[in-house]
Amino acid sequence: MPHLSSQQVEKLAEIGTFLRDKRLELGLSLEELAAKTLVRQSILAAIENASPEELPEPVYTQGFIRRFADALGLDGKSVAAHFPTGVEPAQRPHPSGVSRGGVGWQLRPIHLYLTYLALVAAAVAGLAYFFRPQAQSITDLPPAPPPSPTAAVTPRLPPAKTLEVKLSLSDASWLEVEADGRVVYAGILQSGTERRWQAQERLIVRSGNAGAVNVSVNNGPFQPLGQLGEVKEKEFLVNQATTTSTAPERTVNN
Repeated sequence: MPHLSSQQVEKLAEIGTFLRDKRLELGLSLEELAAKTLVRQSILAAIENASPEELPEPVYTQGFIRRFADALGLDGKSVAAHFPTGVEPAQRPHPSGVSRGGVGWQLRPIHLYLTYLALVAAAVAGLAYFFRPQAQSITDLPPAPPPSPTAAVTPRLPPAKTLEVKLSLSDASWLEVEADGRVVYAGILQSGTERRWQAQERLIVRSGNAGAVNVSVNNGPFQPLGQLGEVKEKEFLVNQATTTSTAPERTVNN
């Protein structure tokens, strides 16, 4: 489990206290919230008690905070934004924190958060444009040399492989799918849902309920991603993908 910075631990304590007070105000138990959010009760308790050693990576913890807050009738996205994941922009105004006694959040201006997201999206688009292959006109190409009478015929290369991963849900689960370094899906899929994604090099599947997620690689047989209630990440590589392959994987211990 990665080490949390002092700022992350401090914010976790503020958020955990706020969520616990709100939960008690509504008369809800952690067991009830675990069933409602599909997040393990031990993770919800770790958020309330600010126990970083029992939580997964900051980006996953932020997602669990959002679902916790949504289940309490709060704006989960705004609440989760107060927990830093290590990729926050420089010189961001210091948040005013959480107020106690049921008053609610004293939120920083939301346009700062939206502006940051817009800047990140613009930077990614700019890099993609900069590195894209440039078209070359026929007049730019040097004339081809005449073929040698003794030249050997160059064999044609086989087409590039494509990795295809299909997911079938036997129960609801939070999922995040990353294809070739880009997040292509993040959200909750319900029981009976089937989705598929393709990648040229690698595809990573992260799940909050791995036992409910059945995976098929390149039309191979479906296999469970992990155990029910298990938070798990699994990577599939195009040069390792076969109908019976097992790609590198990582499980987040609770």
